[in-house]
Amino acid sequence: MLGAGFQLTRGRHGEDHFYKSAKGARAKPNHRADQLRRAQSDVSNGRSANPKQRENESPSGPTNLERFLEAVTPSVPAQYSPKTSLRERKAADDDDKVPYFVLGDVWESFAEWSAYGAGVHLVLNNKDRVIQYYVPSLSGIQIYADPHALSSSLKARRLSDDSSSDVSTDSDSERVTAGMDHVSLRDQLLEDSSSDDGERLGSQGRLMFEYLERDLPYIREPLADKVSDLAARFPELKTLRSCDLLPSSWFSVAWYPIYKIPTGPTVKDLDACFLTYHSLHTPVAGPSSAQPMSLVLPIESEKMSLPVFGLASYKFRGFVWTQNGGSEHQLVKSLFQAADKLLRSCHVSHPDLLFFCRR
Repeated sequence: MLGAGFQLTRGRHGEDHFYKSAKGARAKPNHRADQLRRAQSDVSNGRSANPKQRENESPSGPTNLERFLEAVTPSVPAQYSPKTSLRERKAADDDDKVPYFVLGDVWESFAEWSAYGAGVHLVLNNKDRVIQYYVPSLSGIQIYADPHALSSSLKARRLSDDSSSDVSTDSDSERVTAGMDHVSLRDQLLEDSSSDDGERLGSQGRLMFEYLERDLPYIREPLADKVSDLAARFPELKTLRSCDLLPSSWFSVAWYPIYKIPTGPTVKDLDACFLTYHSLHTPVAGPSSAQPMSLVLPIESEKMSLPVFGLASYKFRGFVWTQNGGSEHQLVKSLFQAADKLLRSCHVSHPDLLFFCRR
């Protein structure tokens, strides 16, 4: 399920800690005011800024849960590995062109959401429209790879880099080790490459990096800020590619409600919080997978989406989220089981998921 967990699209370009996080969200005043005015205009005109969101109260339209899942799906530029010769490029079949993404682009896709919140267009009482905003925070991430294959890939990529870029490798590795309590990618690769003990990799490969958030929601940094902090001590968070990672690699985002447009009276059912799980892996197919890969700028309009493959919810209740009866609960159950299956296979205890399950 994880291996196919991406989509390619084309376009123009006891405690209510989780709810209290709304009070802790901050945004730049001027930019946030602009965002509010645009959202207010969309609602007052009875339309959505996103054409895909214009389906309304029709029974055949998307449910509010489906609207949420679509709205929080990140989209990133698709990258491709070049063929070794012009003839190979011309003869390449479309099915042979397996795209991948760079992790830095994933975090960049959360920048605006981290600053202003992600707006989700919801329909209340089959007629009233609101835009509910959620702030994302990094809930957890695990990066798995075959250390030998990844080491070979990194070495191949260095061949095309300027010689000056290699000078800081040792010092960077020392900084990563000293600055983090988590696994250092470079140190781990060095140990694995020089080891003769014949240690076998687990079914998920080798865990190269892990971060599991344990702070209370209302004191957490938005996702983009948190990743920047982690990447300052672990630069690979922005340079690794999905094609170099194993299917067990994932990250999770916690979404907390912060405000809605129009403001009006508080709608209790809108205080639902969510955990979404996304894959960090894309498959590599064909002979090109064995070739040294370098970054190739894709067609500007080509994007990859990282859909939600797993989900957990807190305060998911009321007619707002269950307009179609049991179908929404069945979808939530299916997505929760997918997340639980992955975490069990990785033998990881995810603090946020445990919190949600106890509620």
